[in-house]
Amino acid sequence: MGLLDNVKKNLGFGERGHAEAAPVERQADQTAVSQAAEDAAAVEVSAADTSAAEAAAAQAARQQAVADAAAAEEAAQEGLEPDAPEVRPQAQEAAVEAAATAGQPGPVAPRVTEVVVEQGDTMSGIAAQFGVDLGALIATNADTVPNPDRIYPGQVLRLP
Repeated sequence: MGLLDNVKKNLGFGERGHAEAAPVERQADQTAVSQAAEDAAAVEVSAADTSAAEAAAAQAARQQAVADAAAAEEAAQEGLEPDAPEVRPQAQEAAVEAAATAGQPGPVAPRVTEVVVEQGDTMSGIAAQFGVDLGALIATNADTVPNPDRIYPGQVLRLP
C-alpha cells in the first residue's frame, strides 16, 4: 500500500467510501420518489378544490338568477323599476328564501384566492389560516417562491 492509498483510506476515499455511497444514492432516490408522490397528491388536492369551487360558483350563479327573477317579479308587483336601488336588498332576501325552500345553503361567500404576506407570516401559518394543504400551497406558488422558507412582506401568494 502506497502513501496515496493510505491518505485515501484515512480521508475515506478508499473502497469503503464507494460502498457507503450506494446507500446514500438509494436514500436520495427514495426521497425524490416520495417528494414526487407528495407533489402529485398536492396537484390532485388542488384539482379537487378547483372542481369544488367551480361547483360552488355555478350554484351561486343559479341562486343569484333565481333571486334576480324573484326580485324583478316582486318589483313589478309593487310597481317599481327592476333596476331600482331598493330592489337589490330584496333580491338578496329572495335568494336566501329560495335557497331555504329548496334545501340548499344560502348564497356562497366569495373565496379568497390570493394572500398578501405580512410581517411574521410563514407558509405553514398561511396554509393553516386559510385551511389549505401546505404542500399544495407550496406547489401552487413554486414559480414565484423558489424557497418556501423565505417569503417576505408584500409578496402575493396564490391559494390552491
